[in-house]
Amino acid sequence: MDKQHIFKQYQEFIIFLLVHIANSDFTIKGAEIEVIISKMEDYFPDIEDLDKLRSKFVNIQEAYESLNDGDINHLIYHNYLTFKDTAIHPDRIVNDLQEVILADGLIHERETQTFESIKKLLDIKE
Repeated sequence: MDKQHIFKQYQEFIIFLLVHIANSDFTIKGAEIEVIISKMEDYFPDIEDLDKLRSKFVNIQEAYESLNDGDINHLIYHNYLTFKDTAIHPDRIVNDLQEVILADGLIHERETQTFESIKKLLDIKE
């Protein structure tokens, strides 16, 4: 995955955002992974096999780890432009991001900064 990558499905883009927020404090925790997997069950109802969802998560996480901060922001913005007129649901995105942030019971300053950055990149106003 490079900074020009456009996700084929909106749902993959949202999972990428959740992976991004989970990694924002430099370590992804088990509780955050479990929240993301539960969100994936909602976003990919046609995938009933939990192992397939976990595999999809691992693929997105590994692709995420290969990117630098500038590439991540570029990727988020360009995918937002691709999906903004057809699929973006700001309230759901904000709620899902907050659930991942709160999953481990701690709110790290980097998570808050990343959350605000994502909202800005996606032009979400509360």
